[in-house]
Amino acid sequence: MELTTTQIAIIENYLKNRKVDYIDLKLEILDHMISDIEQLMSKNHTFENALKMTTIKWERHFEQRSSFYFGMLYSESKIVVNKAVKEFRPFYFLYLAAYLLPMFFLKNSSISFQKQEANLINNLLLSVTFLALIYIIYIIVKTQLSKQKSTYRFILKTQYIAVVFLIIPLLLGSFLDHKGQISSIFISFISAGLIVTYICHHFYKKHQAVIEKFKNV
Repeated sequence: MELTTTQIAIIENYLKNRKVDYIDLKLEILDHMISDIEQLMSKNHTFENALKMTTIKWERHFEQRSSFYFGMLYSESKIVVNKAVKEFRPFYFLYLAAYLLPMFFLKNSSISFQKQEANLINNLLLSVTFLALIYIIYIIVKTQLSKQKSTYRFILKTQYIAVVFLIIPLLLGSFLDHKGQISSIFISFISAGLIVTYICHHFYKKHQAVIEKFKNV
């Protein structure tokens, strides 16, 4: 039994009241709810009863929760966080590896450079770090100006604090410590910062793709 336009509008209003405004999830949830209600109505339930039973079923998906992967500061509805975790989990481990592996390697190695080589490498690293910082700031501004919300925008929001991994090397100013050894902290921060830049780039592109996909819906 197919729902009428009026009945679908009632479901859409329910989702609006529950603040389901993530464009990559809204239509998917709407389709699932319509399917659930139509299935119940085919078993001789009225639309009103089917709607009530379906909304009770879906309420648990709209409960607020946070995740270990994003930190306690960032909470959203369960269905948003679950999708965000699924998308972000591989990048989380990539991020950890980018920070920890250079530190481990440099703690157990002795690499030295001539002064001219050191200056060249240092300037290159600082230039790349500065450009990465500018790019992340660009992504932050563009995303915040966007009126559309998506799961990918939520992921991006949780990553903005990681600009600290780019700022700290710029403040330190040198990849060599006061003993002339390679600073493991400096390199690890740059490595993590560049991975964060890649992560932000990846999810920014996915956010833009979702906006383009649903712009006429």
